Amino acid sequence: MTFAFSKTFVRDLDAMAKFYEEVLGLIPFNRHQDAMFGRAIDEITYQASYAGGPALTLIAYVEGEAPAAGEAVQGFVTQDLDAVCARATAAGGAVPDPIREVPEFGLRVAFVIDPEGHINEVIQMLNQ
Repeated sequence: MTFAFSKTFVRDLDAMAKFYEEVLGLIPFNRHQDAMFGRAIDEITYQASYAGGPALTLIAYVEGEAPAAGEAVQGFVTQDLDAVCARATAAGGAVPDPIREVPEFGLRVAFVIDPEGHINEVIQMLNQ
C-alpha cells in the first residue's frame, strides 16, 4: 500500500487553483469533471513534486456547498519559507502566526491559510 494523493474540497475551484499555483508553485496535471455520491464534481490534479510522490487534487461540487474549511491540512516543503508567506498574503491568503523554528525537528514552520480558509503547513529544513 502506498499513499498516492489527497483531495481538498474548495468552493471556487478556479480562484483556489490560481492561489495554489502562484503561492505554492503547484503545476496542474489534469482537470476532470465527473460525479461523486451522485453529485457533479470538477477537479484539478497537480503533479507530484518528485517522481513517485503523492499528488494534490482540488475538488469542487459543481452545485452546492463544499464541506467546511479546516477539514484537512496539506503539507509542503520549501527552501524559502519567507517568500512563500509573502506570496500567500499578496494573493489574498493569510499567515496567522509568525514563522517559528522547531529545533528538535531541524525546521522552520508556518501555517498558510488560503482565501477560503484551508490550512497548509509549510516547512523549511534548517540545514538547507
